[in-house]
Amino acid sequence: MNRMRGINVIKELEVQQYAAIRPLLEGMGRNPVIEGVIDGNNRGRIFADHAQAPTAAFVWAKNEMFYLLGAGGEQSKGFNGQLEHFIIQTIKPLALADGEDYFNMEIPSYPCWQSTIDSYFRNQLNRGERVPFIFRRDQFQLRRLANTASLASGYELRAIDRIAIEMDTERTMTKEILKFWESIEQFMSMGIGYCVMKGHEVVGTCLSVFVSGDDYEIGINTYNTEHRGKGLATAMAMHFITACLHRGGVPHWTTESFRLDSIAIANKLGFEQLPNYPVYYHSFEELL
Repeated sequence: MNRMRGINVIKELEVQQYAAIRPLLEGMGRNPVIEGVIDGNNRGRIFADHAQAPTAAFVWAKNEMFYLLGAGGEQSKGFNGQLEHFIIQTIKPLALADGEDYFNMEIPSYPCWQSTIDSYFRNQLNRGERVPFIFRRDQFQLRRLANTASLASGYELRAIDRIAIEMDTERTMTKEILKFWESIEQFMSMGIGYCVMKGHEVVGTCLSVFVSGDDYEIGINTYNTEHRGKGLATAMAMHFITACLHRGGVPHWTTESFRLDSIAIANKLGFEQLPNYPVYYHSFEELL
C-alpha cells in the first residue's frame, strides 16, 4: 500500500475556489453533476492538492457520486497516496452522518488510472458499470408524438411547485429535493420537477438533481413497487424533458447497468445509449 504520511496534501477548497479544478474536466464533455457543484448550485464539496492550479481533485456530489479527477500520474502521487486514508478518516463519518451508506466513485480519466488504482486502495473496491446516454432531440419528438397514453385512474401528474409541496403531507418531495439542493427556494429558482400523486401521496418524482447552465441531470424515482410498471416514470420524464427543452436546456441521463427499467425508459424517450464505464463502490461501514 502506497499511503503517504506527513504533510497533508489533500485540502478542502472554498466555494469561490471551485472553478480552479475546471482544467481537470477538459475532454470529458458536459457533466452537470460536477459542474453543478463547481457552480455552487447543488450540494457538494471539493478537495484538491492545490487551490490555484490543482493537478488532482476529489469531488463529492452529495447523494450522487464521488469523482476522482486528474491524470493519476507522478504529479499527483502525494494526493493519490493519501486519498484512501482521507476518505476513511474524513469523508466516511461525514457521509454516514448525511445518510450516505455507500462510497460510489467515478474516475472520468479512467484509462490513466487503470494500472495504478489498486495500488492506492488497501480496501478492495467493488467494480460496477454506469450507463451514460446522450439526448437526441429529434428522437424524443418522435417518441413524444407516438406516446399518447394517459395515466391510470387515480393518478395525477403535477409540476413540482409550492402548491404540490404543500399537498405532500409526508414531505416526500421536500426530502428528495433537499438531498441535492440547499433549499426549496433554490430549487424553485433553478430546477425543474414533476411528480405523480395519488390523493395526497407522492408516488413518484422526476426532478433536476444537478444543474449547470443549460444542462439538467435527471433524477427519477417511483417509490413503491405497487406503483411501478404503469408508465408513471415515463410520463414524468416526458413532461420533464419537454419543460427542459422549453427553457432551452439539455437533459442528461445516467444510470447503473443493473437498473434495467431506467435504461429502458431512457431509450424509450430518445436518449442514445453510450458505452458503459466503470464505477467503484464499497460500503462506508466496511471501509477500514
